[in-house]
Amino acid sequence: MPALRRHQAGLSLIELMIAITIGLILILGLVQVFSASSAAYRLSQGVARNQENARFSLDFLQRDIRMAGHAGCVNDQSLYSTDAAGKITGGNIRSLFMTSAQREANDASSLAFPLRFDISIQGFEANNTSPDDILTVATTPAAGGAGDWTPALPTALTDNSINPKPIRGSDIIVLRYMSPIQTTVTSMAVTTTGNSALGYPSESAADSSKVATGGSAGLFAIGNCGATSVFQASAAPGNTSMNVNVTGLNQTALGYTVASDNALVTENYSYAPNQTWLYRAETMAYFVALNPTTNVPSLYRVRWTAPAGGALQAVQEEMVEGVESMQLRYGEDSAALTAAFASGLINKTASAADIGTPLPNTAAGITSAKRWRRVGSVQLGLLIRGTNDRAVVGQPVQAINVMGVTMNTPADGNYRHGYDTTIALRNRLFGN
Repeated sequence: MPALRRHQAGLSLIELMIAITIGLILILGLVQVFSASSAAYRLSQGVARNQENARFSLDFLQRDIRMAGHAGCVNDQSLYSTDAAGKITGGNIRSLFMTSAQREANDASSLAFPLRFDISIQGFEANNTSPDDILTVATTPAAGGAGDWTPALPTALTDNSINPKPIRGSDIIVLRYMSPIQTTVTSMAVTTTGNSALGYPSESAADSSKVATGGSAGLFAIGNCGATSVFQASAAPGNTSMNVNVTGLNQTALGYTVASDNALVTENYSYAPNQTWLYRAETMAYFVALNPTTNVPSLYRVRWTAPAGGALQAVQEEMVEGVESMQLRYGEDSAALTAAFASGLINKTASAADIGTPLPNTAAGITSAKRWRRVGSVQLGLLIRGTNDRAVVGQPVQAINVMGVTMNTPADGNYRHGYDTTIALRNRLFGN
């Protein structure tokens, strides 16, 4: 019995310490395995969310940018073709938002910025974001003022209707075009004094697929293969017809004629029922702004609408979160500005600062307008960051190149990546 008790004496202190040490080593190994697995999972989540945001951003931008220049069954380059003296010979985009004298003189100086349908694509270059420049990206970027872009931003992009406002270091693009959906104008009661009426097939169901009754836009256009007229509906469009009067934004009647044509603008368009189509007139801008709720930069779009007979309204919507910067360059047609038509060959690129502001009635502004009308492609670059809190992966500070701009990113743990693409303006290439 004494010998048995001696064998059952238990562990020594040294043996216990060795066992504890081995157990701690095993637990530490398990913790490291789980930690590495968790980090890998968070990284994969961050990459997936980043790519998802990039796909959505590119999809929205590509879809709308491709439509620039669409003016019905012709494009705006055709309508704005000029002769050797620079006079417009293609019929013009007839804007009822201008007086007859302004239209004959091709004077758009009184037009509100969103209504410049004679310029289908227009951009604003963020200062200090040219190729080879270095941009420091802030975790919480600040909104910019009009002078933080070249050309300076118009009031329509800086007034209180825009909230949140564009951030510094990101370019802005403005697009104006006729909608891709259309409906046939089946009847026309057009006068030269106003009170015109347009008829179309019944649109009893109000949905986005309906031209007249779908959506909230009150800006419309009619066009055939030779001309396009842009106007505001004077009363809420009905299921089968809408009225177009000299009220609200409209300065002239749909049936306006001129006593004498000075060969600068032709007004006597041959619209005819069943040979004319009705479109929505779309005008919008894309920019990057800081979401005030999430404190995350996002891609925003503002659309300008005008309720029947009412004033312009800016409708702003967040499109995709996590977009920190947008960089743009514009491909210009190789044909000389004095040539009547574009060639469809893009052989040079320029920034919005290079092309300038299409201010009416100035030599530089007229040249700028011609250059914007000869843009046939857009080079687009986006800096995207992950927005899922679980995707914080301890990313080190990175220098990411986006469209030639070196972007120094903050050490905030978010996964970031740059995406570049080139978008062809299908309504402007190959002389279409």
